Formats: sequence, structure tokens, C-alpha cells
Amino acid sequence: MSKFKGKNNYNRLSDQFIYKSMFFNEGHLNEGPEVFYFDFIEYQLYGAVDLSGSSIYPKEQQLKNFRSQDNKPNNHRAFSFVVDMFEDVKTNMRLAMVMGNVVTDNENLLRLEVKRAYEPPKKIYSTFLANHLINFNNQLETSFTSINNITSFEHYVKEFLVYSQENLQNQPLTFSGFLQSGFNSLLSTGLALTVADIAFDDDDRKYEEFMNSSAFEYFKKVCLNRGFRINKHIPHMLVADLTSPAILPYLDQTLFNTLNQSYDKAYILDYIILRKYILDYYNILVERNPIIDKLEICRNKVLNTFSERETISLNSIQSDYDDFFWINYYIDLRNIELGNVKGKAEIKKIKKYLKNLRNSLDNSSMISYIDSNFRNETFKKSYGFYDVLRRRKLAKQERDQQEGIVGGSTIVGGSSGGY
Repeated sequence: MSKFKGKNNYNRLSDQFIYKSMFFNEGHLNEGPEVFYFDFIEYQLYGAVDLSGSSIYPKEQQLKNFRSQDNKPNNHRAFSFVVDMFEDVKTNMRLAMVMGNVVTDNENLLRLEVKRAYEPPKKIYSTFLANHLINFNNQLETSFTSINNITSFEHYVKEFLVYSQENLQNQPLTFSGFLQSGFNSLLSTGLALTVADIAFDDDDRKYEEFMNSSAFEYFKKVCLNRGFRINKHIPHMLVADLTSPAILPYLDQTLFNTLNQSYDKAYILDYIILRKYILDYYNILVERNPIIDKLEICRNKVLNTFSERETISLNSIQSDYDDFFWINYYIDLRNIELGNVKGKAEIKKIKKYLKNLRNSLDNSSMISYIDSNFRNETFKKSYGFYDVLRRRKLAKQERDQQEGIVGGSTIVGGSSGGY
């Protein structure tokens, strides 16, 4: 067993932190540009946002299956240029082994089989959103008063907004928010793949079963020369480096055009997915609780009155809850998931603007406008570039203040030693 014992199931957070730090600092014997830390600043959002800060996701028609090995079916996919890059990595590694340049008994490096690749983010997000709604329904069902106050779809929709405000601030609610959260994965981008069945949190297995091989250093160099970076935390994960000159031979057109044609904007689907799942889970609640039991006082007597809830279809609510209703609802949820970054007055202003231009803007334009009001928050998060600049500025101000108090340098205009 290696000295790298990091795993996420340690009871003591301090133990987990120590072991993870050890692997992070010492896992790679030689660490060059082929190894990259994808948890640094905006690289956490690599392949999940465009340059303006809008969330994006792969167009699945642009994905391609990896070639099968030993005539076995292979359902793993990535963008076509990523598949071609990986095939060249495999060819180069096999040639090096045949020529005797590399010797290894490491099964993962000998075979170089794709174990995981593209994982559809819409599917993962749908499960995530469903869990929010399941918890919401469960909370309603645990209270006689709460469940019987839901007498219509309108009540359910309003109550979920209240529930989100009270319980889900700073948690992803929309597809756009999910793609920018820690619940999303590099494997959702179409740019990444893994070549070993090793849990991402098992540092000992990462080292013993993958890194502890004389061929690993050669493998990293081959990956670099074919446009891949190795994920520092997950050494068996290869990620296409869109900034690498080595990737250009694999593209049929410019990188900008390739990416522009390979991804869709997530905000186009945001309110559509929300509407579908809120309606679905309202109907689930109705199926489980078809009877409304109301207590009424009549002539000093408490009486139970019963009525029946009915499931509804999307078509049946279109007149009362049209697209514009859901677009406004989406504004509120988007603000909640970002921690209410905009005050009530600003949210009201956005809604008023859309109302005034409702007849001249289509749904796509309205959603795009909403996204433009929120996407700058992408770079202000605790891991973001602007947050780093803010911290540096505060550190400099604190240091200047200390120097002014202790040495008088800032008071008399001396050097502050700043950045």
C-alpha cells in the first residue's frame, strides 16, 4: 500500500485534508505542463461556460463513439476530435512498447481502454432537480396543514418558490446553475475520459494501480503531445486542452467555430425543464394525496370537508401558466440559487422590462436577456478570478495599513510593496 491514504470516507475532516494534501503535493514524481489542476479558479467551469459566463452543454449529435477494442461494443462518447486524439495516444503507447522504449506490467496502461467518457448533464441535472421536488413533496406530506393548503397547481407553484427561498439558497435549481456547480463533472463536457476504474477519491489505488509505473511518465508526455492534460487529482482522467497547439491538427475548422458548433446555451432549456418537473411532481403529489381534508368551523362545531385533487396536463394549464409566467418564475429561482444577488427592486425592474417588450421579444430573446443579467456572477464566486483579485486587494490594503501603523511608509508615501 502506498503512503497516499486519501479517501472521502474519513470521519475526521482533518485526516481527509492531510492525506489529500499529501497526494496533491507528492503524487506526481515529475510534474510538468502535462498535469493540470482543474479545480483552480474558473477552470472548475472548464467546458461548462463560454467566455461570457453563460452555461453551455454539448450538442450530442457532435459526439462520436470511441472505437471498440477486441470487437466489444463501446458506448462511450466524446467530441470527434477527442476520440481521434485518444486513438493517437493509444497508437503511440503501443508503438513505444513494441519498440522497447517503454516497459510496463500495468494493465491500465497496457490496454488503455476508455472506462468513462461523456455523461449527459441534462440527465444528471434532471435527477438532481427531481430530488429537490421529492424533498419538497415529503415536507408537504409530513404536515396536515401544509398538504391540505395545496388545493391547486397555483398553490403548489407558489409554495415551491417559498420552499426554495427558505431551503435552497446557493444551491443549483436551474440547468444553468447546475452546470456551474460542484455537482457537475468534467465528464459532462465531451472533452474528458478516464482509462481506469478507480474511484476519484481513492488516492492509494490511483497511485498503486496507475501512477506507480515506469510507463506513467512517458504516458503523460504522449498525452501532452496529442493535446491532452492529465487531471492532477484524477491521473487516469484525460482532458482535451483547448489552448494547446497540439489539438489543431484534429480540428476540421478553427477552434472558435468548432466550439461554437459543438455546444448549446443551457439557458434555452432552463424554464422548460423546470416547468416539466414541477408539473410532474405536482401530479405525483396528487396521485399520492388525492383528497383534500379541510377543517371548517360551523356553528361552533369543527367539521371535516373533503374535496378531490386532480392531476393536470401541460395543455390544460397553458392558458393560465403560459411561457411568460414561467420565464418570470425562472427569474426568481435563478436569483435564489445565486444567493439572492439581486434585490427585490432590481428583480422587479427586470420583470417590468420584459413585460414592456413582451410583444416584440420572443422567448429565446427574453431568456437571453435574463441570462445576461446573471452571468457576471459566474466570475464572482468564491473560486472565481474576480474573487482572487478582491482577496489580493484586501490583503494589500491590510498590509498597507499595518505598514502605515508600524513604519509610517504608507503615510509618507513610501513603497507599499504591493502587487
